[in-house]
Amino acid sequence: MRRALFLTLIILIGLPIANATQISADTEDSTSGTLSGEYIVESGATWTVSGDYDIEEGTNVTVEDGATMVISGSMIAVAEPMLNLAGTANVLVNVDYLGEQGVLRIEFAEEILYGIDIEINNETTEDWTGTQFDWNGSLDVESITVNITTNPFQISSIESVTLSPQMNSPVLLTADQLSGNGTSLVIPDRSNAWSIDVQGTLIVSGSVFGAGITCHGVCSLDGANMSSTGPIEVFGEISVVDSTLNGGISDEDIIIWDDAEITWTNSTGTGDMTDNWVNILTTRTVGVQNGYVVFYGYDMGYDSVSTSPLGDNSTFEASNMGDNVIEIAIDERDRMVRWQDGAGVIHEESASALVVLSTPWGDYEQQINDLPKVNHFDVTLDLPMLTFDSLVESDDESSVNTRLGVMATVTNSGDAPATFLIPCTSNGTDANVGLSLPFTAEAGETVEIPLNWDSAKEGELTLECSIFVPYHFEGYQVVDVGTASTNPVTWSEDEDNSSNLALPITIGAVLAIGIFAFIARRNIVA
Repeated sequence: MRRALFLTLIILIGLPIANATQISADTEDSTSGTLSGEYIVESGATWTVSGDYDIEEGTNVTVEDGATMVISGSMIAVAEPMLNLAGTANVLVNVDYLGEQGVLRIEFAEEILYGIDIEINNETTEDWTGTQFDWNGSLDVESITVNITTNPFQISSIESVTLSPQMNSPVLLTADQLSGNGTSLVIPDRSNAWSIDVQGTLIVSGSVFGAGITCHGVCSLDGANMSSTGPIEVFGEISVVDSTLNGGISDEDIIIWDDAEITWTNSTGTGDMTDNWVNILTTRTVGVQNGYVVFYGYDMGYDSVSTSPLGDNSTFEASNMGDNVIEIAIDERDRMVRWQDGAGVIHEESASALVVLSTPWGDYEQQINDLPKVNHFDVTLDLPMLTFDSLVESDDESSVNTRLGVMATVTNSGDAPATFLIPCTSNGTDANVGLSLPFTAEAGETVEIPLNWDSAKEGELTLECSIFVPYHFEGYQVVDVGTASTNPVTWSEDEDNSSNLALPITIGAVLAIGIFAFIARRNIVA
């Protein structure tokens, strides 16, 4: 009663009844049979599969760090495969002289919705759609080649071919009994039926069908026959020697992530549009100092695309905004930096970039001729570095509402020019220095800037000036010493000289009256 209750509780809470098969010592399976469930090859142990085994769907094998798995026999998924068709496929059907006349019927795994072309014995059916294609003709031949041109908007695959000769029994050919250029065997739903997670070492010299393989450690395919295993995902290293990889589920047989390593020697991949291997970066970002920096990418990735202006906030993840990191590649094709195509030719991205910070001081650019093929790199811009050396007055006294010459000296010890403004204050209020236009200091240059200071107030005043730094430089240091001051200057009114003119004016008035009287008397006498 208690045991039944315990089992019921296990079922209800979803706990496994059976534990994984632990392989803790060197073990060899050399017969045949079916494997299913969880297998863990523990560190220090080697599991050798030299027999021929069917692998149930959902079976998972983990090879721990320090452990080794050797497949010299075969491990084949229990799943009827499909014959995947490339853009142009030549399907070879063995007829073996079944009869003078008959029907060749092709059963497609999925309904063909977009028209394909099917040619047999120089007879072409164009833009065909459906699930069953029938051809009538002579079956009194050794073989028939069916040439199919597929549609890029749909994956096409064959489930089986039935040969029905007149007056004889039909013959069914399954997908694994068909072959030809541009064909490959794949799992029906194009997802791996079982898996191998390699943290240690995997060595394959036999056959594997339908396994999803993730290689964090070291994987070696030497004389291996790998079918419907693509893509093998490699985070550690892999060597492929004298091997065949057929039936890539995706557009590549092997994906090399980030700085993982691959050697490919005398081996054959799925071919056609399926690359032997590709090197993809999991992330591709640029570190900058603030959100005003903009990135332009050119000829990036598999398709040699150019980007629109990208900034810190050009992201689909709101949580990433404001982190001073620019995501420069949105999808895997833009993050693909190296690849070996189906013909065995190695290609490499030839990308470049331009990083720009636009400010009132000028535009600061960094040209990157060879875009780094790494997950992340930081960009350092050539910027100015201004120091306000001195602010010297021409005199320590001046009259109000008159100009006093002041000389400002600024040094740019940076690597780029700056066109800047110098606002000034005097005892806490804005000062008029007669300068409203910006001034330019080239890289490595010391400039003298003449100012004309006037004041409407009397008293002892000090002029203080500073280099105005735009907000666009947030996060950057572009000023070492940013302010300077004069010595105190005494401002006063000019002396009022109106009292000194009283005597001359009085004398002039008396003389004028005298002259006037003299002229008047003469006129009377006359």
